[in-house]
Amino acid sequence: MLIRNLVLFFVIFQSCSQPKQESNDGYMSHFVEEIRLVLDDSTSNEFIYSQYYWEGEDEYLVSLNTITKSVDKYSLKDGSLSKRIRFPIGGPEGISSVMQGFTYASQDSIFVFIKGSIRGSIAFDEDGNFVKRLTPSIDKSAHFGLINHVSTSGNPTRLFKNLIHFMQYPLFDVYNPSNINENYPLSLEYDLVKDEVSYDSLITYPESYRDKIWPVYDLVFSREFISDSVYLISWPLLDSLIWVDKKNQQIKKIHAKSSFFSAKQAPLISAPSQEEENEMVLGQYRYRQILFDPYRKLYYRLVMHPLTQTQNKTFIPNIEEQKFSILVLDENFKFLKETIFPPNMYSPFNIFIGKKGIILMKNNYFDENVNEDELVLHIFNLEK
Repeated sequence: MLIRNLVLFFVIFQSCSQPKQESNDGYMSHFVEEIRLVLDDSTSNEFIYSQYYWEGEDEYLVSLNTITKSVDKYSLKDGSLSKRIRFPIGGPEGISSVMQGFTYASQDSIFVFIKGSIRGSIAFDEDGNFVKRLTPSIDKSAHFGLINHVSTSGNPTRLFKNLIHFMQYPLFDVYNPSNINENYPLSLEYDLVKDEVSYDSLITYPESYRDKIWPVYDLVFSREFISDSVYLISWPLLDSLIWVDKKNQQIKKIHAKSSFFSAKQAPLISAPSQEEENEMVLGQYRYRQILFDPYRKLYYRLVMHPLTQTQNKTFIPNIEEQKFSILVLDENFKFLKETIFPPNMYSPFNIFIGKKGIILMKNNYFDENVNEDELVLHIFNLEK
């Protein structure tokens, strides 16, 4: 049971009108541009921890490089490494534990977070100068003081004013249905000025999930920021998105259903074996990441399509064998289209929004044509 819980710890739409589906080849009609990032021998093309960032007219893909212990900033204009920002390791001002994500908020505020805690994470500037160590007090009464924050592309950690906004996964037994309740906060904030952590009781497990047993990967949600106090959350087994207005303490459901399936899976009667769990998640449709496109005022929701053969396969890495579709909604959440993307080509984990469109990484685990000396990005405009 402990091993199953540690899987999470080590982290890893439709309107009433007739939906518009597109064929497997239809996605190329939205193709805008290919960008090739030039990688050196000290850089993996996996880009597990990465984010989009812009300064004026310039756009960048920024990545946490755990090999060089740096934050690498790549220009989306020519694919070159614009800057390698090395941060301190060890000592009173350095990272002294396993890293779990980062946030590039500005040239003066770059954060690298450690796994299982906020305490011990650091802030530095673009010249690598130490700015601050995060040292909130630890509540050892809850999970031995551990905070299983996410800080990934699908659940980014963001800075607004003095608050760093985190999401967290549970550390308890997820197969005990009483643990899946309305009391466990999935969101927390760190105050840079007060050096304190506070939990947000507004964001918890949705009602249909509570007091039931689910595959562990169906508890992995995605949050997108609309503003500093408004979020959208996508759950794998909910046709609706969850709209959270923290300022007004309001939550509502927004219909955002795929044209391919309805998320009506029954809960499990007992804890599944790892094999059963993998077959269930890989062999059925699932919602994944939710993204907001501020340039075109669109929302995108990722839908994973089932594999026809799931035997002896595991969620990681075989999710990358699945084809996926991107559900496109307008600013009023009206269904526009659902575009299918082929399997074994793009990463379903790292998807970003840029000025020209949605950015997909061509670094799929099963793509035999991937060149390890570069990272190819494809940009699509799903508005047209």
